[in-house]
Amino acid sequence: MTNTLDDHLVALKAGRLRPGMYVAALDRLWLHTPFPPGGFFIRDQKQIDRLGRYCTYVYVDPLRSDEPLDLVIPFEPLPPTLLAPNAEKLSLDEELPWAKQALEALNDTIQQMVRQVRTGRLPQIDTLQAGLVPMIESIKRNQDAMLWLLRTEPVRGYLHRRAAGTAIIAATCGNQLGLDRAGLTELAIGGLLLDIGKLEIPVPLLAKAESLSEQEQQVVRKHVNHAVELIRVMDAVPDNVLAMVSHHHERYDGSGYPNQQRGSEIPLYARIAGIVDTFDAITQDRRYAPAISAHTALRYLNGQRRIKFDGGLMQQFIRAMGIYPTGTWVELLDGSIGVVCEQDPQWPLSPNIVVVSKNNGMPMSPHTAHASRLNPIIRARHQPNPGLAAPDLETLGERR
Repeated sequence: MTNTLDDHLVALKAGRLRPGMYVAALDRLWLHTPFPPGGFFIRDQKQIDRLGRYCTYVYVDPLRSDEPLDLVIPFEPLPPTLLAPNAEKLSLDEELPWAKQALEALNDTIQQMVRQVRTGRLPQIDTLQAGLVPMIESIKRNQDAMLWLLRTEPVRGYLHRRAAGTAIIAATCGNQLGLDRAGLTELAIGGLLLDIGKLEIPVPLLAKAESLSEQEQQVVRKHVNHAVELIRVMDAVPDNVLAMVSHHHERYDGSGYPNQQRGSEIPLYARIAGIVDTFDAITQDRRYAPAISAHTALRYLNGQRRIKFDGGLMQQFIRAMGIYPTGTWVELLDGSIGVVCEQDPQWPLSPNIVVVSKNNGMPMSPHTAHASRLNPIIRARHQPNPGLAAPDLETLGERR
């Protein structure tokens, strides 16, 4: 065998483990679990159940497992070169299949990155860049496709979803600002690495539903230092990425951390990251706070322009995302409910919407509509009515 042991580690949900499999790594630090560091064989169902209480997934070494390998799906990232059609712009219907493959490649890249950090290895910048190529190209062709999938596709875990969200939204914002592909790649890599330091924070602390004490807050804030320490020993990390991760919790008025920098003292990429990270965080359910709609999040952020956030960048961010961002549930004047699927750059208050509910709240066959002066959006909604779900736009596109 020419491959190393680590090359063979494959991810498996804890519930799919079988006696005889060899667990070589976990989805968290060994220190935060009662299991022996370095790996162990699965003996019985009781041990599997116990693992499931601590881990969502683990990494199995097929070379040391007695269990047949057909139960394990190897990690094989999609080749990025196959995911980027040569086109300047595509319609939403045309782009969605490519965007789905790009999101899969991005998720695989994040999975590999987390696995490497948890097992004491350094992520490789060229690997991260390769995994981001399809996503960046998709955004340049039609950014609504990636934003739609970000809001409607199942997630693999909170930290994983946050890495994907900050990378996608940062690249979307950078595209609005007119950055070239190199700049978009740096923004996206920074997005992937913003919270990588949280892998060093005790899981019970991150999962705590109650307010943190001052001492606990200081421990959580150390995730920035942990991330910087990791990035400094990685090879060929761009300076913009390091600055973005180092200062993404600084705030325009000097109220952030760790250095209480103000205004333009904060590097440009870090100012962008502060907006992106806050927006993505507050639109996700957290243990200590429920998610708010993307539209409400933009209203909050806009209220903090020139206070917490750079005013000019905030304006460009709103233009990039749309007043009712793609994936936002909305209610129209006629009482119908739907999901914003595509922005109209010329008319920010008139996006395309997939309507899924009548004015009596009953589900209906999905169809697209354009918010207009005669039937405008009257409010954004975070959660749809029971029984409503975001439709499959690819299937809907076939019927249009």
